[in-house]
Amino acid sequence: MGIEEDVMTTGRMTGSTVASAMTVSPVVIAEGDAIAGVAELLAGYEISGLPVVDADDRLVGVISQTDLVRLRAASLPWAGWHGLMVRDVMSFPAWTIDGQASLDEAARQMSAQGVNRLIVVDDQQTPIGVISESDLMREIADACDDC
Repeated sequence: MGIEEDVMTTGRMTGSTVASAMTVSPVVIAEGDAIAGVAELLAGYEISGLPVVDADDRLVGVISQTDLVRLRAASLPWAGWHGLMVRDVMSFPAWTIDGQASLDEAARQMSAQGVNRLIVVDDQQTPIGVISESDLMREIADACDDC
């Protein structure tokens, strides 16, 4: 399968760098947004976490379904969520990786930090991609197809 066919079939380019396997143009949420919209975005896009950006679109954290589950498990009543902002619940700092890093390095970093995703940022710290455990699993499966 050629590169163009592969991109048309999978939406991704094969290769051994983060840039070749990451999800590009990630869905992001602003740190000042209400927490109530996070679950809708996660469910609607079928993703498990979102990069959180400031007013200048710079990465400031990550919010995930794990953060929401922990919040729900806390003593705070469910109805008390209305006043919470993303910045109140997000994890920070967000773990980042360069798009030219190897997938092996991404796997090592995720494992060492205990995270499910790494955010790829540009020179201005604007999120340009996300590499997740799911992306790495697809690459592993593709590599196994060639065995």
